[in-house]
Amino acid sequence: MSTFSCNEDLCSGCGTCVFVCPKHLLTLEDRHPVMSEENADKCTECGQCVAFCPEGAAEQEISEGKTLGPSLAYDIKNKAIIDGALKSRRSYRTFAKRPVSPALIEEILEVANWAPSGRNARFLRWIVLSTPAKIREFNQTALNWLVNEASEDSAFIKHYNPQSMIELLKNGKDPFFCGAPAAIFLVGDKNQRWGEIDCAIAATYFNLAAEARNIGCCFAGRGTNIAQASPALRQLLEVQDNESVYIGLFFGHKTVQAHHVPARGPVPVTFL
Repeated sequence: MSTFSCNEDLCSGCGTCVFVCPKHLLTLEDRHPVMSEENADKCTECGQCVAFCPEGAAEQEISEGKTLGPSLAYDIKNKAIIDGALKSRRSYRTFAKRPVSPALIEEILEVANWAPSGRNARFLRWIVLSTPAKIREFNQTALNWLVNEASEDSAFIKHYNPQSMIELLKNGKDPFFCGAPAAIFLVGDKNQRWGEIDCAIAATYFNLAAEARNIGCCFAGRGTNIAQASPALRQLLEVQDNESVYIGLFFGHKTVQAHHVPARGPVPVTFL
């Protein structure tokens, strides 16, 4: 149910909130926006009304008591900075041993929390392995599962070579997180229609927010798939029966810095 309200002392009656509401749930009455009780049940709390109100009159209960920061306005001078940041992101696999502080992880997650989500469902949750000890526990649990419990018809076994991972793990190597001091998984209701897409977008936000803080990050394909396949790892991560492990990443402080943006081939595109 919507918690939309309007500060009539600030509202100029411009109707911008009515114009930008993606579900057309607002109407102007006496030059102020109103949402009916019937429409309130359809509201997904997306925040478009708040974001685009030039007077700061549109309000949500979730924002009560908070100072809302300004949105980054379009400026041609920012184009090169934003494009450069996107092109400079690299998948990072060589990390310093020192851990990433919980405060810094929370700061990155705070930014990632603004990732778009289908119908603003915001169903996903984050599970963080924030210490090297937890990474070792994950890897030991994975080794035990691969050696003692993994079924030959497991989707993970069919896709990967389990023996090579077993050898790596027995030799103290990390085939899932490349020795990173921390990893993070996004999980959520397995019946969510846009589950994989929503989580991939949120993980990309996390990746970019980490990069802005000089934290290297990489998508953990093998780590994600074994976490989804292994009941022991699902238990370790406290994944519920109705949840899927949609995507994982590993991250840490960098040991080297990139100096160039490598070339890409032509964009495979068809204009119709």
